[in-house]
Amino acid sequence: MGTTPEFDVASQWWQEMAPVVAGARAEFGLEVTVLRLVAAERAQPHGGAVTYLAECGDAWPELGAFDEEWVQPHPLRMRWAEPGGPAEALRWAGVESGEQQRTWNLSSVWRLDGAWLKEVPPFLRQEPIVLEWLGKRVPGLVPAVLKADGGRMLLADVPGTDRYDAEVPEIVAMVGDLFEIQAMAPEHVDELLALGLPDWRAERFVERVTEVVGKYGHQLARDERAAVHELVAGLPKRFEALAACGIPDSLVHGDFHPGNVRSDGRNRVILDWTDSVIGHPGLDVPDQAELEREWSALWRKKIAGSEPERALELTRPLGKLRGAAVYDAFLRGIEPSERPYHAADPLDCLRAAVG
Repeated sequence: MGTTPEFDVASQWWQEMAPVVAGARAEFGLEVTVLRLVAAERAQPHGGAVTYLAECGDAWPELGAFDEEWVQPHPLRMRWAEPGGPAEALRWAGVESGEQQRTWNLSSVWRLDGAWLKEVPPFLRQEPIVLEWLGKRVPGLVPAVLKADGGRMLLADVPGTDRYDAEVPEIVAMVGDLFEIQAMAPEHVDELLALGLPDWRAERFVERVTEVVGKYGHQLARDERAAVHELVAGLPKRFEALAACGIPDSLVHGDFHPGNVRSDGRNRVILDWTDSVIGHPGLDVPDQAELEREWSALWRKKIAGSEPERALELTRPLGKLRGAAVYDAFLRGIEPSERPYHAADPLDCLRAAVG
C-alpha cells in the first residue's frame, strides 16, 4: 500500500518487534505484523533509521511511496518473512493470534498464551533436535518442546525474566547448570552428530576457519592479516595441546550468556540453542575470572588430572575464530536486505581473535 512516516521506538535492537508493533498502533492506529528488514540507513556501525516490511489489514490515508522490490521473491527468504507466513505459523500452533516479539533472518518469535512459537532457518535447524534430546536427560534445564516441525517449534512457557542483568553469584550458578549438560554429553557425541548437530571438533574447525580467513583475510590491515594467518597456522598444535588437557568434546551451547538464561528466582532454564554444536566445552565459558574458576573447579572434580585452566587459555581465540565462520554462514544463508545485521561481523571476529 505504501510507507508510513518515520516514528521512534524505544528498543535499540532491530530484530525486536514488540515496540515496533506498539509504535505503529500508537502513531497511526495500525495493527501490523512485521515480516523483515528491507533497508538500513547505517549498517556499519548499526544505527539510524530502518525500514521494515509489514502486513497490515487496515487502510491509512497518508502513505508515502512504496518500493516494489520489497515484495519481489527471493530464494533465501525465510518462510516467516513471506506475506501470510506468520499467520500460517500461528495456525500450526493452534491459535489465531499472539504477540510478535522478534523477527529477523535468524528467528521468528511469538508469545502465546502459555507457550512460545519460534521458527529458525534451515541452517540452524538443530535447535528443536537439541531441546528434545536434552528434555529427556536434563528436564527443567531447557524449555520443553510441545511440538516441532523442522525449524518450527512450540515451546512451553518459562516463568520469569531473561537474566541480562544477573549479578556474578547468579551467573556462577548458571555455569554450574551448563556444566551439568557438558559433563553428561561427551558419551553421546556420536549420537548427537547422527541427529544432525554441526561438527566443530578439531579437524572440521581448522577446515572452516581456514576457509573463512581465505575469504576475508585480505580485508585486514597487514599486521592483523599476519597475526591471523599465524594463529590459524598454529591451530593443529593448539588442538593437540587442548586435547592433552583431558577435557573431552561435548555439546556446546554456542551463545551462552546471562540473557539466554530465564529465571523466576527459583528455577533457571537455558534458552536459545540455535548455535549449538559438538566441540570443546571451553568455548562456552564467558571470559570472567569468577566463572572460569567455577568451571575449572567442576571439571577438576569430574576428571582427575585434567587441566581446565590451561584449556580455557587455549580456547580463548577459538571462540572468535569460530564466530567469523558462523557469521559468514549467516551471510551466505540470508537474503541481501537483511545482511546489514551481520555484514561487519566476520571481520570484527577475526580482529578480536588476535586482539
